[in-house]
Amino acid sequence: MFRKLIVGLLAATMIGCAAVPESLMTDSENPITDVMALSDPAGQELGQAIRLGGMIAAIDNGEQKTRLEIVAMPIGSDGKPKLGNSTQKRFVAYVDGFLEPMEYHPGRLISVAGHVDGEEDGKVGEFNYRFPVVAASGTQLWQVRQEVWIDDFDRYRSCIGLHCSPSLINKGFSRAEVRERVTK
Repeated sequence: MFRKLIVGLLAATMIGCAAVPESLMTDSENPITDVMALSDPAGQELGQAIRLGGMIAAIDNGEQKTRLEIVAMPIGSDGKPKLGNSTQKRFVAYVDGFLEPMEYHPGRLISVAGHVDGEEDGKVGEFNYRFPVVAASGTQLWQVRQEVWIDDFDRYRSCIGLHCSPSLINKGFSRAEVRERVTK
């Protein structure tokens, strides 16, 4: 019985960790999550639900809406951009109201939820570019946290059975690595 309780708690914790934030919820169970699907005009319908993520490239506050230019990255089932993956194409998200440029600055990770709203012509530097457009209903900013992971397995390799003493334990080596993780 104790084992079932532990397995249940572990499963509930893992499901809770993979949950999409409320700000990224859509009215569809299967929103578009790959910006490359918007490259094919036949693959996009105006008003289709979408959830995309990436890195902010530019922000422009207009009179009633804010235009975010975002370099798309693949996202996980939790809506977070996946680090270490190559960037995809760019897209534009229009958000109602004012967004503070100090908070929504270039280089910041973001995910948006909303609906497909066509395409628009623009430029990236001097290069003419056709941006897929998202009418955003929600945004979520993310932070990248660095964590140090230490593997002490090698330290205890020389400690076998009853022949384990502090002097043997200290002869091993530890490995450590810095990992980056996306969080709210």
